[in-house]
Amino acid sequence: AYSKALLFLGSGSIIHSMEALVGYSPAKSQNMSLMGGLIKHLPITRTAFLLGTLSLCGIPPLACFWSKDEILNASWVYSPI
Repeated sequence: AYSKALLFLGSGSIIHSMEALVGYSPAKSQNMSLMGGLIKHLPITRTAFLLGTLSLCGIPPLACFWSKDEILNASWVYSPI
């Protein structure tokens, strides 16, 4: 849940920063074609998105890996193949 919340907060950060770049316009601040090149403007958001994405993918040192491992372990104990 935390990883998905991190991605939603990152999306809000991008939309908020787009308002500073293109002006206050809901049509422009959420236009995907105008969002190119934000990596140099938002390095912390980039890192947050990377960590959230890797965590949801289940990469070992991050949180979702351990929960997926426990779910698989419990399902194997309950109903082994």
